[in-house]
Amino acid sequence: MSDRIIVMYLGKAVETARAEDLFENPSHPYTKALMAMIPNWDPENRKLRKIRLEGEPPSPINPPPGCSFHPRCLKRMDICTKEVPGVVKLSPGHHTACWLYKDNM
Repeated sequence: MSDRIIVMYLGKAVETARAEDLFENPSHPYTKALMAMIPNWDPENRKLRKIRLEGEPPSPINPPPGCSFHPRCLKRMDICTKEVPGVVKLSPGHHTACWLYKDNM
């Protein structure tokens, strides 16, 4: 069994980390949206912290230019619509493909 998780969107890895790191500190907007959907079964700690993604996922046959998540991303920047982000090392073993972290590239 592995302790690493790879989060994929339209067949591309958008974030990779140890399971504990990913759950404690998700970085990619898609990972954050996924994590926000995990229910908390403790009624005293249950919060409505869902992130609402707008629109439909793009076609994997004809993906959009740039970052494939940009049509649904709440943090979208102009560069996201034009260029595919490179992989950024956030910490040892924790990587993401997102322009939000371009200063780490």
